Amino acid sequence: LGCSKPHNIYVSLIILFNSIPLSPTDRSLDVDMSPKPTIFLPSIDEINLHEAGTHLCLLENFFPDVIKVYWKEKNGNIVLESQQGNIIKTNDTYMKFSWLTVTKKSMDDEHVCIVKHENNKRGIDQEILFPSINKEVTTHACVKKRSDSLQLQLMNTSAYYTYLLLLLKSSVYFVIVACCVCRRTAVCGHGKSS
Repeated sequence: LGCSKPHNIYVSLIILFNSIPLSPTDRSLDVDMSPKPTIFLPSIDEINLHEAGTHLCLLENFFPDVIKVYWKEKNGNIVLESQQGNIIKTNDTYMKFSWLTVTKKSMDDEHVCIVKHENNKRGIDQEILFPSINKEVTTHACVKKRSDSLQLQLMNTSAYYTYLLLLLKSSVYFVIVACCVCRRTAVCGHGKSS
């Protein structure tokens, strides 16, 4: 009987270690755990209203959570002042965002978001290019914007009236069903079961 206790402890330890979830690095060495960037450029309205724009870089699906992000002008050496979001855990990986606010006159310059992470391919820092938004594109977009604004307004108005119509229709159906249920209850003996 004394021999069965150590055996039970070993079996318990094996079961315990097999039930521990693996971290992303334990699953496979071939899995790419480097940050996956998504870029967001400033809108034309933001540039026209504030005479500045915000470049946003969203970094997702990386592990571990140690990461450094900074911004520079393309071919420049000066690190620009930027903002950093918190690192957020999503399932087994992490995400972070960083943004750079630039003045309207700097919109013609290209900017680079540089990401330092231990799982970057070949250990090289990622350089994510944010293209310049030159005056030709801005002017073309502003001309197009007027017709887009009207179309957007018409779509919103038609969606609003469609919603009101569906709400009115649902209200009428509710009243009809409620009357039918009340009438049936009255006919069947004031709610008494037969």
